[in-house]
Amino acid sequence: NSQVHLRWVQKLEQEFFDQGDKEDELGVGSKSPLMDRDKAGITKSQCGFFKVVVLPLFKSFCTAFPSVNPILDIIEKNLALWAKIEEKQ
Repeated sequence: NSQVHLRWVQKLEQEFFDQGDKEDELGVGSKSPLMDRDKAGITKSQCGFFKVVVLPLFKSFCTAFPSVNPILDIIEKNLALWAKIEEKQ
């Protein structure tokens, strides 16, 4: 379900931002761009993440284990969802 997927990504992004805020409070120094509220964050980088990491990984996985091919279909739907979101931004 795309709404569940979106909700989890938003929760993860909030967790990353909270971590970055805590690092600021502690004076840790530089932080990951994904944890910086002033940077793009997870929701702005999903298409690239799917294309560079997720799809190649799962295509290899499906080659080795063809019975899990339905997972690849779901991943491709999630990529299409993020492409649509990115297009609107």
